[in-house]
Parts: sequence; C-alpha cells; structure tokens
Amino acid sequence: MQDRKRSFSPGTSEIFWCRKCNLSLLSEDCSLCHSTGWRIPLSPPGDVRLCSRRGRDLLRELFLQNWGVEDFLDDRLILLNKIAGTDRRDQVILEGRHIATLWFDITVDRHRLDLEIAGAALLKERAKKNLVVCHDSILKGHIKGKWLAGDQIVSQPPSLEEGDSLVLRIGKFSGVGIVRRKYEAQAIRIKDVTQRDFVLSDRPTTLKDTILANEEHLKRLEREAIAGLRDYLSRSRLPVNISFSGGKDSLASLILARKLMPRIEVLFINTGLEFPETVEYVQKLCSDHKLRLHEIRGDSDFFEQAKIFGPPAKDYRWCCKTNKLGPMTSFLAGQYPRGCVTIEGRRVYESFNRSSIKAVERNPYVPGQTMLSPIRNWRALEVMLYIHWNGELPNPLYDEDYERIGCWLCPASMQSEFSRLKESHPNLYSRWNSFLHDWRQKNDLDERYVDWGFWRWRRHPPKITEMADSYGICLASWGGMKKEISLQAVRGRSPCGLEYSVEAVLTSPQNHPFSNVANALGMLGEAKYEEDMGAALLKTDKGRATVFANGHIMVIAGKEEAEELLQKVVEVILRVQMCTKCGICLKNCRRGAISLENTFIVDHERCNHCGKCAQGCIAIDEAKKILKGIGAG
Repeated sequence: MQDRKRSFSPGTSEIFWCRKCNLSLLSEDCSLCHSTGWRIPLSPPGDVRLCSRRGRDLLRELFLQNWGVEDFLDDRLILLNKIAGTDRRDQVILEGRHIATLWFDITVDRHRLDLEIAGAALLKERAKKNLVVCHDSILKGHIKGKWLAGDQIVSQPPSLEEGDSLVLRIGKFSGVGIVRRKYEAQAIRIKDVTQRDFVLSDRPTTLKDTILANEEHLKRLEREAIAGLRDYLSRSRLPVNISFSGGKDSLASLILARKLMPRIEVLFINTGLEFPETVEYVQKLCSDHKLRLHEIRGDSDFFEQAKIFGPPAKDYRWCCKTNKLGPMTSFLAGQYPRGCVTIEGRRVYESFNRSSIKAVERNPYVPGQTMLSPIRNWRALEVMLYIHWNGELPNPLYDEDYERIGCWLCPASMQSEFSRLKESHPNLYSRWNSFLHDWRQKNDLDERYVDWGFWRWRRHPPKITEMADSYGICLASWGGMKKEISLQAVRGRSPCGLEYSVEAVLTSPQNHPFSNVANALGMLGEAKYEEDMGAALLKTDKGRATVFANGHIMVIAGKEEAEELLQKVVEVILRVQMCTKCGICLKNCRRGAISLENTFIVDHERCNHCGKCAQGCIAIDEAKKILKGIGAG
C-alpha cells in the first residue's frame, strides 16, 4: 500500500524499426521482409501510440511556426510516447528517431515543441526560421552545454525569445540551441550536437503497411489472449459479458471476446457525462454487430452533488461511486443474481495503480463479479494496430487528439485535453468551467486555480506545489474548506445476505490524499486501493469495510464486530488527516514499519497489525474524543 513513485515501467520500454521497409515494429522481426529491426529504446513506461489526425495537424502548425517548414511530415507515420511532465509531454518519433518533444504549457494554455538532436539533423538544411549558423571553430573540445559567443555566430534570427529552440548548423555538425537569459541579456546555450545525418526514406510509411509488418506479432498477441479467456471460461458456469466504454482498450477486448462468443452481451455505463460521440459510437457498433447492449444509467445528478462535495479530483473521485459503481452494482444484482464474469480492457501501462492488475480478479466493490483482463500487458500501439487489423474503426474522438475517452470533465484528464474540449465541445466546456469558477469564487481562490487545472487535486503533488509557489498562487487547503467533523450512520441487515451492516458518512478534514488513508487502513488488515474508484477495500478477521474518498463507509460483519470495525476505520481516517508528525508512532513501532512524510506511512511488509503505534498518538486521542462527541461506536 505504499505510495508509488511517479515513475514506473510495467513492461517493455522499446519498439523496433525495419530500415528496409521503413516501418515501426512491435517485436524484433518484420513480417513483410523477415529482417531484424533496429531497436528503439523508449522512456518509461513506454506506452507508445499512433499520432492522431489532429495531433499531426498540431505538429505541422508548430514546426511551421518555429522553423518555417512542415512538409517533411507528409506520408509519414508518427508515433508519440508519453513521458513524465507537469501536463501532456510526448516524445515525437519519426522513422525511428526522437525528433522533438511535444508538451503543453498550462501557464499560456498552448502546446510547445522542443527540438531534439535528431530533429536538428533533419532540419539543418530545411529550416527557414530559428536557424543559427556557427563557425567551425567552436567544435574544438567539449561544447555541449556551453554558451555561444557573438564572434562564434555567422548568422542568427533577427530576434530571439526566452525558451526558443534553435537549429544550429556547424559545418558538417547539427546542434540544438536554447535561448536563455545570461547576465540580463538573451544568449544561446548549446543543448546537444551530432555529426550524424538524418535523411528521410523515399518510401512513405502507411498504417496498412505497418499492420502487415506486425501481423505475426498481432497473431501471437491474439492467440495468447484468447487462450487465457478460453482457459478460464471453460471452468466457469457463470454468464459472461463485456464492459464496453467506447474506448480503444475495451474495443480490442470486445473483438477478442467475439471470437469466442459472437453474441456476447455488452455493458455500457452511461454516466450522463459521456461525450455524445461516445454514446452514439457504442450504440451504433453494437447495432452493427447485432450485440445486446445494456446501457446502464445512473440516477444521480452530478452537478447537484458537486455543489455538496466540490469538484471530483484525482485523489477524491467521489463521482465514480455515484455515477459508475452504484448503477453497475444495482444492475448486476438484478440481472445476474448468482454472479457473472466480465471481460474488460484495463491495461498495466495506463496508470501506476493499474500496473499490478491480474488476468483474473474478483471485483472487490461489486459482489459476485469476476473480471478478466485479456489485454492487460498490451501497449497502446498494439491495441490500435489490432483494432485496424480486424477491420474496426476506433471512437472518432481519438482522431481529435483525445487520449482518454471517458467522462468529458474527468479530473484524470490532462489540462491539454480540457483546452481541446474548449475547441471541440464549447458548450460542455462552458458549463463545467462556469461551475468551477463559481466554486472557486466561493472558496476565495486564485483564477489560475481553475484555469491552470489545479482543481484536479485535493492534495497537490510536489511538481504542482512548486509551480504554484513560483507563480505566487495559494493552493487550497481542503481541511480549511471542510472543517466540521461529523458521522452519520444507518445500521441493519447487509444488502448482500445475512450479515449485519453499517453504512456511514464521515465528514472530516481532507489534509492528505485518500491514498494515504488507504495505506493506513492496512494496519487493520488486508487493504486494497482502487484509485479509479476512489475507494479502499479492507478485510479483517472480524469483517470487511469499503471506504470511499467522499467519506462513505460500508462495514459488513457481526453486529458487535461491525460497530468496533467502524470505530477503528474512522479513527484511522482521522489519524491520517490530523497527523501532527510528532514521531511517537515511530518510537512505538519496533518493527520499523512506520515512516513520516506529510503524514505517517505504513510499510505493510513489516507491519504485524499490533496497534502499538497508536499508543500515545496525539491525533488518535483527539479522534476518540471527536468520535465520542458525535456518537460513533
């Protein structure tokens, strides 16, 4: 349950390039010419994908704006590889070379393009703008990282702006220069140089040829996925369905499933916040393939609930419970009372939380539902090529440069996608933006808190905190927004059967991310955190509890055990949110299972659930007083 670092590599961080066919390869061998491809290492996690139509247009605009040329992109397959950054940040790969880095600058609400050394070699003889011609004399010694002196420059642009990415022509060498301020004046710093030329192939790259070059690899992926599905389904008598969101991953899973079950039933959760194109796409695809579609709709009014809970956040996804989990649970209980097997399209490359998903898992939040993930190890490029190989067309929103095809206001989306929403769906954007600014004004927040996308976190990550500090933006303290602590509970028989249950709602400060709460619950038993659901499932020897980021708690156990478990869960939540970092718990734990960051963190490989760390804890003593005052237990 420890927090994962902001870098992870769940699988293969490389692709290959067939120089003979001028095509990208998913594995080492080309299916067209049977030659061995050239290895291209990728920055992790390596979830490389096809550049969309709109993404290509964007690149053309930026290359033309920055260097006065863009026609070299014609008839070329472009790949994008997402890397770490404040917002969108992609390696741009052309004919196996990393030519530029595309990123979104939230401070000015627009994309930028940083040239890489392969891009400089490509543009050395093409660039019409931002080209600097240098004397060969600078090639003596090590020049990477040095500043260009005035007498070393033959010609340069008439004006320079901070951050400009420049092509350097130094005799037979190419280089990348960056405009930076030096001693109160603009100067050019050398980022990198190379003598290696980059000459584009005369052979254009097409999607059709790329699919053919990877056909053996795609067949292998399909065989393995279908074998896994067949193996499990042959041992199960439960009804089978597929969860279809309208996105590429669930489409690839649907294609696989239909090869075993041509008339498989389809489940689509229409949250009321789906893109209209997605709803239309799902309905048409199911109609075209004569598939029975169960369109599951939620009864909740998101915008009314948002007035109460505030906007959802990456670490506070209350909307998933109300708009997804609740409706799905009710539907499955009525449609499949004995349980079911659901095929779905989650992949390990999608997020840090999903990097550990298994081929077969029981859904901890939906009783009786078993989840199968046949494409869990596939990369985005493999998914898209597989879809086209099977003659299907993905959701048209991918062509519009949307990476996520989910709720149009999801906080997990990047700020670049909200900027794109402003262009593609102005009415949807206007409605959500108006709500956010109304909420911002009520909480006396800086306009940039919304405009720069800071609303997408309850507890902001270090990179966002640093940015806010550098621009003088005060980040919201959710503990300050929600000071009152209260607990409301309803008790009775469990909706799942014979056990006693308690359903409670805890209102408490939100001083730390819900992931910290999920981590701390592991002190009570076995805890599993589902980031997408904004929930943690706790199993103990006395009962089980499901805890949601919005404060909802459901406990199922014997009557006395349920009351005791509820109290312990609430104590842990308040202990996390009210931690003073006094260090008493560190001294009490002889196993070294506790560490302190913004709040206490538990190492569950060392923790033996003895509870000694709570002895003398100032926060838990205060929590017990609060609980006594509000009638818990």
